Amino acid sequence: MLRRFYRQFPDYAQPDHPAMRYTVLRERHVARRSTRILRWIGAFALLVILIVFGYIIAAIFTTPPLGESLINPLEQVYMVLYWPLIILQIALLPITIAVTTGIIGSEIRRGTWDTLKITTSGAGLTVRVRWFAVFHRLRYLLLLIVAARVFFVFVALVDYASFQGRYLDLLFTGTTPLGDPALNPTVALVLEVLIAAASMTASLVMPFTTVALHASIGIALGALLRNRIFGLLGPLFVILIRVLLTLVALVVGTLALSFASPLSAFNIPFLSDSILNGGLFSWLATFFGIAEGDMGLTLLHTPHLQRVWADIEYGALIGVALLVYTLLQALIAQALIRLAVWRASAAERA
Repeated sequence: MLRRFYRQFPDYAQPDHPAMRYTVLRERHVARRSTRILRWIGAFALLVILIVFGYIIAAIFTTPPLGESLINPLEQVYMVLYWPLIILQIALLPITIAVTTGIIGSEIRRGTWDTLKITTSGAGLTVRVRWFAVFHRLRYLLLLIVAARVFFVFVALVDYASFQGRYLDLLFTGTTPLGDPALNPTVALVLEVLIAAASMTASLVMPFTTVALHASIGIALGALLRNRIFGLLGPLFVILIRVLLTLVALVVGTLALSFASPLSAFNIPFLSDSILNGGLFSWLATFFGIAEGDMGLTLLHTPHLQRVWADIEYGALIGVALLVYTLLQALIAQALIRLAVWRASAAERA
């Protein structure tokens, strides 16, 4: 079964490809057993601290408070895990950029770059393999983030099955445009299912496309910025911008949906008034918060999803727009990889 899955990848991304196998084996640091055990203990302790932090935040800021009955009690797990996942996602993107910016420099330091340059498409193959190998290096962090999202999808599906399967209809009641009574019920149901499926798909796929995009950004920076100073400052600047963009998106998303969260302390009067007017700016602010802030986590929690669909005009289309955005991320990542390959190939001829 795994072989069928791997066959969907390009040749260079196959586990048995010599370049991929060499890259993965080389990046496996040889460490003593005691060191590996200490790393796992440290990771587990950090995970416990994050969950405790999430529980404290959920107990203070969530509505209804923890312990009160909900349609599905499992929704409280979302409240506890939301901020730990946000912290992990914020850390994921700078790590992705940092581990990919020095691929050419590392080959030069190892003395293998000259050998790669004289082989057929050696530089371009190295760039593509090292880009795909990022998913291997970050597999545990990605697995944790995606596993939580799969659980949230399961919880949402349980919610949709409530009220004798009419909960999805209730969520779309009064929304624009699917809340129009003149719309054929059968057509409305099909559109509702498609929109819900698009929202879930986008939320599950987005961690992968986001990592792919930021890995390609890091590799492109490493290929374009050969100067030692610029090669160091450029990635740091990009990482800083990326973290600030995520924080701003989280604040804007909180304001757009009037969430009670620690970020509500950043309430800016004139900005809040513009965001809460229910028009196009509200739609864009919500999309920005979901796409660049929590990477679609909001769309996996039905109470939040209800607010997106009901309180914002055409808010039901945000999930569809997010799916299109994930596809756009993948296309941009491919374009940046081609740019990096072209720059590396140009360096071969230099």
